[in-house]
Amino acid sequence: MRTRTIVATVALVLFAVQSKAGSIPYSNIGTVAPANTFVADATGDITGYLVESGYAEGGGAWDTDYVEMIDVTTGTSSGWVFDNQTTPAGTSVNFGSVNAGDVLQFDLNNATLNVVVSSNPADSSDGLNHAYSTTWAGGDINGIYIPAGTYIAFEDEPQIFLGVDHSDFNYDDETFVITDDSQIPVVTPEPGSFYLLGTGLLALVETRRRKLRA
Repeated sequence: MRTRTIVATVALVLFAVQSKAGSIPYSNIGTVAPANTFVADATGDITGYLVESGYAEGGGAWDTDYVEMIDVTTGTSSGWVFDNQTTPAGTSVNFGSVNAGDVLQFDLNNATLNVVVSSNPADSSDGLNHAYSTTWAGGDINGIYIPAGTYIAFEDEPQIFLGVDHSDFNYDDETFVITDDSQIPVVTPEPGSFYLLGTGLLALVETRRRKLRA
């Protein structure tokens, strides 16, 4: 019984660490953000709210960008939305319907450079993660109210393009929050984190068993 209590406590600690909000905007400029996997928490529509757009709308990005959501599990896509040079901040779009447990991916199409970057490094033109994500509790960002959800911020230029180092990895070229009344996607640790958690739990259980035998 005591062993189970220890395991439950560790699991709660992991949830707290996983849910801890990071900085908004991205603070570690110049460094590639850690990659995350997005999983639909419940069945329903994913709604996106644009936080900051391109230069024409008061943001920092000069290139014209679009984003899309891919439901990796079902193979469906929202299509390209949120033109960052013409869409006002605060605009909402429906990314589409998902099922609980579906794995989601977000891509950005830099139409100026004609390259695609992604929250999945394997699908980015330079093999790097171009989407910073963290939890958002809801409230004002840049003077606009954005409901609670998952904040996603894209870096829109590849590290090397046509032999030139383009990217500054400040993750502010197109930013938005995904949320819905019926479901909120959650950011989950990478597989390596799960492995470390599993080995840690096994070690705790074994240590407790040895103490009980003594």
